[in-house]
Amino acid sequence: MEESGRTRFHYGFYAAMKVEYDLVKAPVKYEQEKELGEDPVRLDFLIIKKEPDVKLNDPIGEFFRRENLFEYKSPEDGLTIDDFYKAQGYGLIYKGFDKKVNELPIEEITLTLVRHSYPRELIKILQETGFNVIESHSGIYKIEGKISIPVQIVVVSKLPDGEYEGLKLLANGVKADDVIHYVNKVISTGNENVKENVRTVIEVCLSANKNLGKELRETGKMDDIFKDTFRYLFEKDFANERQQGIQEDRERVAIDMLNNGEPIDKIKTYSRLTEDVIKGLAVSL
Repeated sequence: MEESGRTRFHYGFYAAMKVEYDLVKAPVKYEQEKELGEDPVRLDFLIIKKEPDVKLNDPIGEFFRRENLFEYKSPEDGLTIDDFYKAQGYGLIYKGFDKKVNELPIEEITLTLVRHSYPRELIKILQETGFNVIESHSGIYKIEGKISIPVQIVVVSKLPDGEYEGLKLLANGVKADDVIHYVNKVISTGNENVKENVRTVIEVCLSANKNLGKELRETGKMDDIFKDTFRYLFEKDFANERQQGIQEDRERVAIDMLNNGEPIDKIKTYSRLTEDVIKGLAVSL
């Protein structure tokens, strides 16, 4: 299925967050792409729900209340003041749909905006218009002021080493060792349930980093326990490379025979190339 870049990154984000909480067996539930109303507004949010007595100890999750909406911005997306208020508006729409009156109190909702780089202009405007921006943890900024739904902004590139590593893979410039470390870290937990989501994270990572698949194969360091996943991810690349290699071998045969003055029909037989391809090769000599 063909997917837009934005949708692909969103699936990677959803998967990375599920890995985070599944690894610690957090008792939370997930929703995404919520449609509201008969003529639906579609919220392309991840929603993480938890019971009021459940406490999450990770730096993002400790902000959570009962229903927690995530707006994820892929690496090529901006995060503007309009995006900020639009997310608030969608949160308010979410509060009012498919529920009894005030079944979901406004104080039981949070909003988390996630972006890879620091949204300097947004933070500047928020501060100029009277909001306090508090860095509660490296890379996590709480917005305090007159606001309906509590908001935190997560800047992935500023999160400390070792935290939310799956999110960090959803960007350009990822190194092979980053992927290997993430995969082996997940494997070491013995949690088999996260493999599909890890696969999704890595698939998005590979799509954003075109040479990364080759680098990973060349390291030879992949854990045997996870080799089937990487074989699945790379099988298309392997097939393309094999086909390319076969084509190059055939062209070398044809070029050698052309240089030796062999007739086209004979070259076709030995190289298994079409006459047009052989003639094209002849022109290039």
